[in-house]
Amino acid sequence: MGVPAHLRVRVAGRVVTVPLEDYVLGAALSEVTPSGESARVATRVYEVQAIIARTYGASHVGRHAPEGFDVCDDTHCQVYQPGRIKTSTFSAAARDAVRRTAGRILRFGRQPAQTLFHADCGGHTTTPAVAWGGPAFAYLPASPDDVPDARHRTWQFDETAAEWAALLRRDARTDPGGPLEDLRIVQADVSGRAVLVEITGTQVRRVSGETLRTVITAARGVRSFMSSRFQLSRTSNGFRADGTGFGHGVGLCQVGAIARARRGDALAAILAHYYPGTR
Repeated sequence: MGVPAHLRVRVAGRVVTVPLEDYVLGAALSEVTPSGESARVATRVYEVQAIIARTYGASHVGRHAPEGFDVCDDTHCQVYQPGRIKTSTFSAAARDAVRRTAGRILRFGRQPAQTLFHADCGGHTTTPAVAWGGPAFAYLPASPDDVPDARHRTWQFDETAAEWAALLRRDARTDPGGPLEDLRIVQADVSGRAVLVEITGTQVRRVSGETLRTVITAARGVRSFMSSRFQLSRTSNGFRADGTGFGHGVGLCQVGAIARARRGDALAAILAHYYPGTR
C-alpha cells in the first residue's frame, strides 16, 4: 500500500479533498500541544505526531467509503481542525516537522502500521484486545513507560451508590437493575487496567473497564473518568475510582513521548519504543 497524495475528509459535516501533507499538519496540531516545552522538544514532538498522523491517513483510506469520504475529523478517526494551522502558536514548529518528515510512514511488513496513540498511559500501555476487544498486533504490546520525567495524570471519581446506579442505568450493558449493591474489579491486566468489572444490583453485570468508562463519560464528559487504569474502593455512602492516565492506553503515550523528547531521544527511538518491530 502506497502513501496517498490526498484524502477525502469530512470537516464540520462537509466532505473536502485535502492534500495529505496539509491533513498531517492539521491533525498533528489538533492532537498534541506541547505547552511549556522548549522549541527543540516541540519540534521533536511534532515530528513524532506527523509520522503517526501520516501513517494513520495512509492506513485508513476508505474507512468511511460508504459515506463518501476516507476519514472524519473527530476522535473516531483522529482529530483534524484545520483552523489551528492559522491560530496555533506551534504552527511554525509543526510545519517544519511535517516538511522534514514528508512522505515517511511507519510500516509493519508491507502494510502501514496501526499507529494508535493516546494522551497519557499512566505509566504502562495496554493492548487493543484489553482496551476494546480489538485484534492483536505484535507492535502494540502492553509495556512499561517508565520515563523518570513523565508527568502522568491522576484522577478520581467519587459518587454515592445512588448516583453510580443512575449513571449505570443509562446503558443496558451496565444496568444493575435496581440499587447498586457492589462494584468491584474482578480482573486486571499487566498494565493495571480493569479488564473485567462486576456490577451487582438485582442482577449482576460484567463489563470491561473501558465499557464502564464509556458509560460514565457519555453522561459526565471525557475528563470525568479518564482511563480504565483505576482501582475501586467502597466509601461510607458509595464507591470511588482512583485512576491514572487519560485515554485508551494503546500505542504511543503522548506524555511519555514528550518526556522522551525532553531527555533528547531520537525520533526513531521514540517510535521504536511505542511501535516495536515497525520500520
